[in-house]
Amino acid sequence: MSYAYADADGTAVRAFVAAGAQGLVSAGLAPGMTPPGEADALAAAVAAGVIVVQSTRAGSGVVPATTRLRERGILSADNLTPQKARILLALALTVSRDPADVAEMFATY
Repeated sequence: MSYAYADADGTAVRAFVAAGAQGLVSAGLAPGMTPPGEADALAAAVAAGVIVVQSTRAGSGVVPATTRLRERGILSADNLTPQKARILLALALTVSRDPADVAEMFATY
């Protein structure tokens, strides 16, 4: 899980990908926004085949499935906290590594 902060440059995201992560939850600023450097690293992770789910580190709220996320191939955690999104992603990856399947699981559960 990568927690966003002002001027985050994506170093943590790149390290997770280099370590072989199959999935990654980004805990962004409300409502699921990330700084440009981290956003680029997340898009690169998706391009490398990592399933990325965007959540928010705010106490509550929905991460809308915006055009920005869809264009980058990043899934929305909807209203799940980063911790809950991480658990669902871990479980989802035991069933499928197809982003469409994982997105359906996030929409269902």
